[in-house]
Amino acid sequence: MSGLTADLDAIVAAGGYDDADAMIEEAVRELLRQRPELRLSLAVEQYRSGAVSCNRAAELAGVSVEAFTDELADRGIDRDAGFLTDDQRDDQLRTITD
Repeated sequence: MSGLTADLDAIVAAGGYDDADAMIEEAVRELLRQRPELRLSLAVEQYRSGAVSCNRAAELAGVSVEAFTDELADRGIDRDAGFLTDDQRDDQLRTITD
């Protein structure tokens, strides 16, 4: 067992948390609160991977949509604005109507 795992187990056993996952979630939330640049990078990655919309990513990053789209441009990430190609639209319509 690694030192970190032992520490996590000890804190959970002391009754501070229900389980290690709850403790890790709080630790990550606190890390992102203290390091806004990480929060922004996380939001950019979630947007880039398609996990969240631009508006939601801006909200997660704690910045305006305009500031977030500027950040995307600075990082060379294209903003597709959620538009579908004709083929994508047709595929989605077929899926819905089948």
